[in-house]
Amino acid sequence: MSKRAENVAQVFDLMPERFLPEQAGDIEAMIQMDLSGDNGGKWTLLIKDSTLSVTSGAGSNPHMTMFMESDDWLDIANGDANAMALFMQGKIRVTGDIGLAMKMQTMFDLSGSKT
Repeated sequence: MSKRAENVAQVFDLMPERFLPEQAGDIEAMIQMDLSGDNGGKWTLLIKDSTLSVTSGAGSNPHMTMFMESDDWLDIANGDANAMALFMQGKIRVTGDIGLAMKMQTMFDLSGSKT
């Protein structure tokens, strides 16, 4: 049974179960999500030892920060939008390790289809 996120906070609550540790390999990274608009805010994802922890708020010295509208993030998480297409349209901005942003597409099942 798929779990669709109803709001941005729920996306981050669901991320640990949507994390694919076999795809992360030996990556150790801090990712900051900076979302604007309604229900926006900052969240920090810490990937270490093939595990993911998510906290609200800004992290100190993240390896990569993604900036986008909260509605776009919700659409990506529910499989209703393509992150690469949004990036190409300038709706997602990345600072830091852009390779890490690319790797996120395989490290997470953001389609909402994982059970």
